[in-house]
Amino acid sequence: MPIRMETRDAVAWAKIDRPDVLNAFDIAHLEELLSVFRQAGEDPEIAVLVLTGTGRAFSAGADIKAMDRMGDRDFAHMESLFQSLARAARGLDKPILGALNGVTIGGGLEVALMCDLRIAARSATFALPDAQLGFSPTGGLTYLLPRIVGLGRALHLLLTCERLDAAEAERIGLVTEVVEDAALEDRAAEIAAHLAGCPRLGLRSIKRALHAACDAPFEASLRLEEAYDAANYANPETRAGLAAFLESRRKP
Repeated sequence: MPIRMETRDAVAWAKIDRPDVLNAFDIAHLEELLSVFRQAGEDPEIAVLVLTGTGRAFSAGADIKAMDRMGDRDFAHMESLFQSLARAARGLDKPILGALNGVTIGGGLEVALMCDLRIAARSATFALPDAQLGFSPTGGLTYLLPRIVGLGRALHLLLTCERLDAAEAERIGLVTEVVEDAALEDRAAEIAAHLAGCPRLGLRSIKRALHAACDAPFEASLRLEEAYDAANYANPETRAGLAAFLESRRKP
């Protein structure tokens, strides 16, 4: 299968597995990834989704050879799939961790930006070649990228098509952590295990509240925070966590 999925200890691992084409996406593989997002949302046993790639790439984006053979209808369908992926990722009430293992360009970077957290292997590289090819980005990138790195930097990346290494991606906030290549999966597993151990309602509230705050006026954000946190306080998992914390503080 071009996207291999397995679940271990409430963590779903989805690996894009087309290393011969740097994990590029054609229509069938975008549809499969969309199915992965939906499955992660519907499966109550899954608490966290980790998305990564095999070989030298996370994903080189859209499969250019496949695109060259497409008619207008197929291209429009592929474009709509990137938009559907962005909606599915934003609507998934579970954290998505991107473990970016190598080349992450074009549509691959669009998918990476759909993740809630992004860590990168030291060998990873990032670029947006849309301008050189005569395209403009999809997958919510025009919304997400300026909010992550700032408008000026987003324009610079899109217009110059410059390639970034992992260190520079971390410096500008495109990723938040860089690890040695051999340690990437272990570090992703460590973060995912931490997330899977947190009360799920709290994680859902954090993700929903931050996304809503990007679009809402300040006062509306305050009201939403208050409503979510009141629900969290009443949640049995939260109450159990508070009790455990207090008990640990009482011990000498």
